[in-house]
Amino acid sequence: ITTVRKDGRIEKHIRWSAFKFSAQDWNHVADCKAILEYVHSICFLCGTISFYKGHQPYPAALFGEQEYLLTQWENKLVDPHFELYHPALEAGLAKFRKYYEKFDEKPAYILSLFIHPYYKLNWIELHWGGADAQAEAIAGGDGYAQNWMDEAEKLVEATVCACLFFSGLFSSQSAG
Repeated sequence: ITTVRKDGRIEKHIRWSAFKFSAQDWNHVADCKAILEYVHSICFLCGTISFYKGHQPYPAALFGEQEYLLTQWENKLVDPHFELYHPALEAGLAKFRKYYEKFDEKPAYILSLFIHPYYKLNWIELHWGGADAQAEAIAGGDGYAQNWMDEAEKLVEATVCACLFFSGLFSSQSAG
């Protein structure tokens, strides 16, 4: 569209040169692509296309992907080349962290790590800390430090016990 009409009359004629990108514009496009390309792959992993191909995402499948995205954006946030985009990256990281950190509050998160063939509970010890990290934090003055590996093991044990209890409850009802 190069002509803007109002009430049937030509109001403004826009020259085609207005639609050309300069070299700097193309550099901005490349920067935006670099910022957003990994977001697209996560959306693809979670999207309906995955279901059509028989892949159903589960929380543990997304952990590494989400951490990689956080790392990529955090690196771009300190990179002077992406300074123009820092406010948008900060806003995006804040929103992403808001939801990402909710995983910490959900038992399903820990349980999906526990049943994951690669991560198991080692992931929790590596990223959240175990007895050594707790001792180090306490020595550093953090009186509220926790052994997250121990907490995860307690959660898994309680869940398994609950499952065994309910499976026994239901099997005894169906047998009688």
